[in-house]
Amino acid sequence: MTIGAPVVDPLTILPPEIVLQILEFAPVSALASLTATSKAWHQFIDITHQEAIYTSDSKTSQPPGGSRDFSFLSDTHSFAKVFENTTSWKDLCKRQTLLARNWANTRPVSQESVLQVGNDPVWRFKADFKRRFFVSTSHAGGLNVTDMDTGDILWRLPSVLDTDGDSVRPYAHLEYQDGMAVFDSEGDSVEVWQTDQEGAKRGEFRRIAILNHDCQTRGFQLSHWNLCVVSNKGQGFVYDMTQRPPKLTTHLKIEKDGVGHLDQSKDAVIYSMGKKGYFAYNKETGAFLGNLQPAHCTDRYHVRPPPATFPSAGAALAGAARLGPSHRFFPPGTPSKDGLVPIKIEKGPLPAPSDPEHVWHGEDEWGSGMICGNLFVGFSRAGRVFICSNWRKAVHDQASLAANSSILECESDGSSFDLGGWLSLRNHRVMFEIQDRIYVVALDDNDKIQDVEHPTRASYSLLTSSAPQLAVPISYMALADDAIMSTYTTLGWRDSTQPGGIPAAPGANPARVFPTKAIRIVSLAPDLVNKATPISHDGADPSASTEGTQSPSQNPPGQGTFGTQAGLLQLLSLLRDEVMEEADFEEFAEGELDDEWESVDEEEEGEEAGDESESAHGHDGA
Repeated sequence: MTIGAPVVDPLTILPPEIVLQILEFAPVSALASLTATSKAWHQFIDITHQEAIYTSDSKTSQPPGGSRDFSFLSDTHSFAKVFENTTSWKDLCKRQTLLARNWANTRPVSQESVLQVGNDPVWRFKADFKRRFFVSTSHAGGLNVTDMDTGDILWRLPSVLDTDGDSVRPYAHLEYQDGMAVFDSEGDSVEVWQTDQEGAKRGEFRRIAILNHDCQTRGFQLSHWNLCVVSNKGQGFVYDMTQRPPKLTTHLKIEKDGVGHLDQSKDAVIYSMGKKGYFAYNKETGAFLGNLQPAHCTDRYHVRPPPATFPSAGAALAGAARLGPSHRFFPPGTPSKDGLVPIKIEKGPLPAPSDPEHVWHGEDEWGSGMICGNLFVGFSRAGRVFICSNWRKAVHDQASLAANSSILECESDGSSFDLGGWLSLRNHRVMFEIQDRIYVVALDDNDKIQDVEHPTRASYSLLTSSAPQLAVPISYMALADDAIMSTYTTLGWRDSTQPGGIPAAPGANPARVFPTKAIRIVSLAPDLVNKATPISHDGADPSASTEGTQSPSQNPPGQGTFGTQAGLLQLLSLLRDEVMEEADFEEFAEGELDDEWESVDEEEEGEEAGDESESAHGHDGA
């Protein structure tokens, strides 16, 4: 081009079809710049060809095959309703871009909410974003349906300890899909309940079936409208949940010693077999598809925990104070860049430990495993994460497994593996728990570990409790489109001793603070209405304290806090005779009450009691 020659606008010399082809490859930021350059570009992009440009796969994420309208947004997993009232394809592009950009940021802006469900610690929970409620079971038994936006309990089933009628046992495993809830009963049966029944109120479920088995069941998983059940006696069961009653379609003969974790795709189910790895079967025919043995993986990476930065001891009390004696829902905290701490994935295995009890790679025990498309991820007792980008290829032989998988090693003593470990997979991310921390590890677009020197998506970590003395293993976690959700140990308010958190009657005992397990939601949704909370130049939220805490300034008037770790310990020491009526505080703090293998009936002894409690140990889908 000759220096000084006039710049030619492509709009004036190229056909619209060619310009549209060029814009197909332009990033969203380039479109924004072009619309600001001239009225002609604004007219071309935002008015004349807006739908053609922003419906492109390169600009908006849509279901396979595309979509003519926004009806598919009703299936999104959004806690903050980030896609509600979407008005145009450009509007959708903006929302998806801002959300993806925040997730990819090294220090994403987040807001935290904590939901206390009744007076009992939460065991398993599932989020229904379409109906806007949580379904949960608890340590003490019972099932609760809780409004996602207000924290109100909409409906509940009592614990077996409270009634001889319809009830739910303590530590019941829970599976859920689009209005259908499945949980285990006493013995080896599972109950199927459905909401949206004729004449039922919002959130009310009614039982439609009890599925009995003649062998010890160890776990079950519901997705793709199939319920898959596993036994450690070499049997698997697949039910068609669209039938009334649900119909057993396949009785599989599988490898023995299933530990209870399983997950499924549309056509296959994969069972965890402990030290043997993972075994895959066809759901329709029962045919064995192959074995995923992580010990054959040679590509190794590792991640170290960030420096220990537990929040101040007063944070747990500040949270309880914000909850207050008459509210069970923490309002979202101030937007902050301190809630998620960045972590770095490094190439190579962790340095060999000096601990003689260290579990070496080939001897490791594998628990939780999950499928998301072609991606399969498994989790081990020694803190290893098996990431297989294409499990369908990897099951063929050792060479295929090595070519399609990697191992991510983490520092772990195995203390958080008592439940077999918990996983969640979504949008090219893997979430798991190690040593009182949640790790969210981002993968590349092919679901492989990213280039460690130039990652395009950030990975980060957050704590699992509001104070280290309260930490117990997570009993459920999930990634949503705009949030990280998990069980969370903190301090709560006991309003009364009545089931379901019913407000105390006049003259009843005053509220008391007690350690509990709540539902924690860390939202990464962008603020599409209000201006963002100012962030200081160093990236810190001036109103936030340390990782995972709420600002003390948010405490209601008259609610005091303890600002030191010693203060919290002193308070807990003073309260421990008051706060825990059903069990010692020390047992809760040490995690003993979270033991999956604890017998529900204290009078039962030996293997029979262990077998019964093990039957609840299943796993959920992606």
